[in-house]
Amino acid sequence: MLNKLVEYIKNNHPDTNVDAYLDAKYIQLNNAQLKQIADALESGELKSTPSSSCGANHFIFHFGSTIILLQKDTTESSAVYTAELAWETDFLSVRSVRDKAKGFYFINFEIDDDYQTSLVETHKIIDGHVHNAEKNKQIVDKVMPVLKGFMNAVSD
Repeated sequence: MLNKLVEYIKNNHPDTNVDAYLDAKYIQLNNAQLKQIADALESGELKSTPSSSCGANHFIFHFGSTIILLQKDTTESSAVYTAELAWETDFLSVRSVRDKAKGFYFINFEIDDDYQTSLVETHKIIDGHVHNAEKNKQIVDKVMPVLKGFMNAVSD
């Protein structure tokens, strides 16, 4: 799926630095691994730590049809990580040859030390599709427990 995402970005968003994806550590979890993390969080075996405790600086977290590129925030903001969620969809993909194909829907957000998120504007939009902030927030809220669990699992 990462190869399809990189190809999609190259074809549809040529001004994007695709090296941010190519240079990141790639982690893909299957359903059993996701359940193991969820169970460990629920049972208290895996303790919640601040997001700044996560030792990973630049990584791609992949599960299901979702890829999230995370990067430690180096600005003076309250964000610890900036994130770009790419969700595979059946939207029309504008390619060198127009055809109906899988495309990607992007949601950018930031994560603070308590794993609270705030949406950030993205320029990677699908022609004719309007981003719905409320719906995007729901999607981010749905993936955050999985992401938080993973980040806690790899924390120092």
